[in-house]
Amino acid sequence: MTSKRTLIRVVITAAMLLIMNTASLISADVTSRLSPPENMYTNDIHVVNMVYNITLLMGDWAGSHLSKRLKGLNVSIYDSNNSLILDGIVNDGRLEARLEKGSYTVVVRVDGRVVGCQEINVSKSEIIIIRLRAYPLKIVCVDQDENYVSGAIVLLHYLAGFGEDWRLMDLTKTDANGSAFFHEVWNGTYKVVVESGKILSEERLEVNEPKNVTLKCNRVTLKINVVTSMPSEYPLPNASVLLQDSAGRLIRRGYTNEEGFIQFNNIYVDNYTIYVDWLGTEVFSGTIDAGSTRNLKIRTSVFKVSLRVINSFGEPIPYSKIVISKVISRSPITIREVEADKNGFTTFFLPSGIYEFSSMGGMYFGKISVSLFDNYSGVIQCNIHSNVWILLFLLSLPLLLLSLILERNRLKKPLEYRRYQNMLSKLESMYSSGLVEYKIYRKLKEEYETKLIELSGRKRR
Repeated sequence: MTSKRTLIRVVITAAMLLIMNTASLISADVTSRLSPPENMYTNDIHVVNMVYNITLLMGDWAGSHLSKRLKGLNVSIYDSNNSLILDGIVNDGRLEARLEKGSYTVVVRVDGRVVGCQEINVSKSEIIIIRLRAYPLKIVCVDQDENYVSGAIVLLHYLAGFGEDWRLMDLTKTDANGSAFFHEVWNGTYKVVVESGKILSEERLEVNEPKNVTLKCNRVTLKINVVTSMPSEYPLPNASVLLQDSAGRLIRRGYTNEEGFIQFNNIYVDNYTIYVDWLGTEVFSGTIDAGSTRNLKIRTSVFKVSLRVINSFGEPIPYSKIVISKVISRSPITIREVEADKNGFTTFFLPSGIYEFSSMGGMYFGKISVSLFDNYSGVIQCNIHSNVWILLFLLSLPLLLLSLILERNRLKKPLEYRRYQNMLSKLESMYSSGLVEYKIYRKLKEEYETKLIELSGRKRR
């Protein structure tokens, strides 16, 4: 019984010692954890880096913020160990990032092509512009004579992949100085095509810096001088000039100026047929190669006509009107009118053909017919117009008739007087022979004598 109690005491004592031991160890460990390390305030302390708010703005090569090429920018950020720490798609040209202090590399790609790579140092929160390989491209279009080509469409194609897989990236139109501008063009290979109904020029470009490129287009300026026939070659103003291309299409139409010149700008290099009309008559047609001929003198079948208008005495008729008629199918058709000067002279030009020149000045009229196939000088001799004679006859006819009537009346009275005298004498003879009774005799005699007295009074008047 005593031995059992002794054993129980030993076990309880051992358990208490174990508990106290464990509590002491726990207390020492907690104390060591809560106590600061010995080197806490020495130079070997490890400090955690601060994190900064960084805004990356995508800019062109000049450093201006992108305005067009914003969508689909793949932006990757690598740390100094070339480990990728951020990657994403940017559609507004702006990327917000939280970065620790240090150096980083920003790489920007478009369709798998690297368009920007820039080292940045982060030491504070700031906005950083990433300069991308986006350059301004200026295209100047000129024709074969170095004149600006305005209003042409300029298309910019980029090379997608391998081979000749060209895809349209942008297009614009040339201004009055022949210039077309493309902004923010990525580095790479491009094809520039200039069109205006037809392809005027096409060229392949490598863009790796700001570029100004002059393209010579398949266009020329055609200057035409229209003159009369040789040898005088006077300028032919207001002539209609038509330009027809090799496909038979009417390209341009215009009229010559006072010096006989006309200019067609920005026409394609082609073989053209030129038609010249003047006063409703075709005076020239011919074909030229605009690629080799820029200045053209056209000699037309137009001739100089000099006329003098005179009367039947050889004297000039000043300021007389001359009517010019062209004879077509034997019928004269009036085409214009001119006026002579004070000396009866006038000069004008006409296409080849058959003409009638009729002149009227006052009471004079004259007409001549001319077959015009060379320069002509002639005279229109005018006589008194037949209409004047007709008019004079018509004016004098009433006077003539009146005179005839008066003369008839004047001749009629003596004849009637003699007739009554004869009748009275015959009456006297018949009465003396007893052939007429007295009453009848007296009555007829009184009647005859009264008539004779009346006619005798008119005769005196």
